[in-house]
Amino acid sequence: MENSEEKLAEMFKERISVWKKSQIGQKSGYEYERSFALMMREIEEEVFKEMTSTELINKNKKKL
Repeated sequence: MENSEEKLAEMFKERISVWKKSQIGQKSGYEYERSFALMMREIEEEVFKEMTSTELINKNKKKL
C-alpha cells in the first residue's frame, strides 16, 4: 500500500507541475478554472482506479 501511495503522490506532483507550466500566460479566468477542474477530474479517476485495483481488494478479502 505504501508503494501505491507514493506512486499516487508522485503522479499528483507531476500533474500539478505540468498544469502550472501550461497556465503560464493564461489570461482567461474561465479557461484557467476549466483546465484545473479537468486536470483534477483526471487525477481523481486515476486515484480511484488505483485504490480499487484487484490487488488491494484481494489482499483484504475474508479467507474461507
